[in-house]
Amino acid sequence: MNTLRFNNRCPKEERLAGQKLKVAVVGAGGTGAYYGGALAKAGHDVTFIARGSHLEAINKDGLQLNTVLLGDFHLNSPATDDMSSIDPVDLVIFAVKSWGTQPAITDMTGLVGKNTLIISTQNGIDSERLLSDAFGKEHVLGCTATVSSMITSPGVVTQAGGPGSLVIGALTQGQSALVNELATQCVAAGIAAETHENIELAIWEKFTFICALSGMTALTRKPIGEIFAQESTTQMYLQVLSEVAEVGRATGIPLPQSIAADLLATTQAREPFIIGSMGHDLIANNPIEIGLLNARVVELGTKHGIETPANFAIEAALRPHEFGEN
Repeated sequence: MNTLRFNNRCPKEERLAGQKLKVAVVGAGGTGAYYGGALAKAGHDVTFIARGSHLEAINKDGLQLNTVLLGDFHLNSPATDDMSSIDPVDLVIFAVKSWGTQPAITDMTGLVGKNTLIISTQNGIDSERLLSDAFGKEHVLGCTATVSSMITSPGVVTQAGGPGSLVIGALTQGQSALVNELATQCVAAGIAAETHENIELAIWEKFTFICALSGMTALTRKPIGEIFAQESTTQMYLQVLSEVAEVGRATGIPLPQSIAADLLATTQAREPFIIGSMGHDLIANNPIEIGLLNARVVELGTKHGIETPANFAIEAALRPHEFGEN
């Protein structure tokens, strides 16, 4: 992983450097609001796409962000549920939950102009492909986001843990300068942004991490501190990591042999109260991303002849909750 590696470039290539960006955050939940809020706080023109009581509260009283990384701050940025009301932007932060992916892609067509860039903060390994199919590879940068942030009440987002990192990388030739320029803008806004020379590897590293974190905290309805306090659940957590890594290698991703043990150690060092996003959604009776995470591992494992019993157990236990009650 490389922090802000700058390539030689001509001035005419600089589309983002030093400019006030026009940004649309498609999905102003915990993750989208955190990263979009950081950019808005830094002076960029950010519009939040939200819905329901959260949207009503933002439009009435503004968006309040309480964060351990950026401090507490209040924004009066515009918010809407009508993406057709927004002209093309410089940057789309695609942050909807997986079940909202296709409707959001359909509705955001008007946001994407000739020079628009799109980054996805979604979990999983399929977002960049879906966005590229819809808008063209030239518009999509690879991205992973790692932050523990959630809506704690309508109009209020709380970031209580996690590194708040954003890893960005080129998916096609000719994107390196844009990657560097966007990372620079994000760093200037206080975001822990980095570039990566192999963003597909970074996406799979995040996928491995989140399948275990979200899968195990949803399965047990417990935070990681309580999971790691028990030998049996710690061993299952490690098995989930190992299975995802083996499946990733079978698909051609050069994940290191030590990644499961490394990610376990890294997660054990994090805040003990952390629950993955799928765990929070399950507890709130919302739809969950099981199809995007552990079930996707099982699917790919079957394709490549790899047994994935721990991920299968999580999928089997959580499939009945996939569509939530809300």
